[in-house]
Amino acid sequence: MQIYYSYIKQGRILMAGPFHILIIEDDPEHAELIRMGFRRHDEFFLDFATSGEEGLEMIAANTYDLISVDLVLPGIGGLDVLVKIRKLDQDIPVVMVSGHGTTEMAVVAFENRATKYVVKSLESFKSLPYVFENLIQEARFRANERTMRGQIERSERIHRNIVENALAGIYILQEGVFRLVNPKLGEIFGCSAESLLGLPFWQLVRPDDMQHVSRLDRDRQSNVPVYESKVQRKDGSYRWIEFRTVSIEYEGKRAILGNLLDITSRKELEIEIMQANRELSAIDGIMETCLLSSPDDIDKKLADALSNIITGIEGANVGGVFLLEESGLVLRALHGPVEELFLFVKGMQSSHFLDKAHIQKSEMGSARSWISAPILCGVQPMGAVVIGVAETSSMLSLAFLEKTACRMGHLLDICSTNSSLLQSDQTSSQIKTVPIRE
Repeated sequence: MQIYYSYIKQGRILMAGPFHILIIEDDPEHAELIRMGFRRHDEFFLDFATSGEEGLEMIAANTYDLISVDLVLPGIGGLDVLVKIRKLDQDIPVVMVSGHGTTEMAVVAFENRATKYVVKSLESFKSLPYVFENLIQEARFRANERTMRGQIERSERIHRNIVENALAGIYILQEGVFRLVNPKLGEIFGCSAESLLGLPFWQLVRPDDMQHVSRLDRDRQSNVPVYESKVQRKDGSYRWIEFRTVSIEYEGKRAILGNLLDITSRKELEIEIMQANRELSAIDGIMETCLLSSPDDIDKKLADALSNIITGIEGANVGGVFLLEESGLVLRALHGPVEELFLFVKGMQSSHFLDKAHIQKSEMGSARSWISAPILCGVQPMGAVVIGVAETSSMLSLAFLEKTACRMGHLLDICSTNSSLLQSDQTSSQIKTVPIRE
């Protein structure tokens, strides 16, 4: 078995054979001259047909790299053979060979999609191996190019389909701004994908939310970092996102490829679980205070209970416990600056704090809200707890405060037999203060 390799000749790289050629030639002398021209070219395998009909039969039964057709043939002519070949194969090189080279015949041959037109002569027969090889090279190159282009287009369609229909937001950042985004990313941010193009990524994260950007420890084996962040949508609402980034090259420049998931539901559940655990810990602390502290040290009990309440409310840093005495509501436990607390309660009626739980915003544009809940012994109000909280968490915090105020009512009920804490029949409607005991 022969093995063929590429080799260099006359400055040209020749493609390795074998090459299968069909010569349709009715003149035996010309056929022999063609054979002689290929005698030193073992990479070519030649088949011969003496008529157009025979040639078409051989084409139907075999695969060829190139077909040479004499223009003048008995029976079906060379041009008709060319037309039939083109119906079978649009790309195979077909060389029209004629003993009478006229411009008109060449034009007709090319109009019928002949690859090349050759006039018969001794020199042309000698050059046929090189002519055929070049034509085969060009045909194979074009075929490979079409195949590669088709594969690239198919790959691009697949990737485009994946990107456009992905359940995650996919984007490319270059110089800090979005260069490519998919529809899901726009959906997550509550806008069209096109409106994000050219927009800086960090413009979607407010300065106040930068503290929420954190790196997660999802996969220690991967070198692709995972982050989560709180972002603001176009309508002003917030979403929690988880995103991964990796460096790539995009259009010849360094870029960041990102994959982004909306984890709002999961994050909200995590926050609820954390808040529930914090509240449970605070309530446990209050109950422990009831059980373990000395029943005579009511102020310490109240201070410990208040500290537990503050711990159970995210963002709370100031609060107080007021007990109802003959002179009115008296501050008995404090957490945080007393000035802020008194500034809020100043001039307010005690009934505001004793009848039910309340939420009240601070004045002068403060982001703080105040929540309060009465401390009940049975149905009898014995005081109130007042806490300053972040405005965004006030509703959830109020529900927790009502539960803990109920526990403080149990605490006071336990201690009531050992101290004169119960209100008298005549009480003032004003809030009073006394020095805070250590």
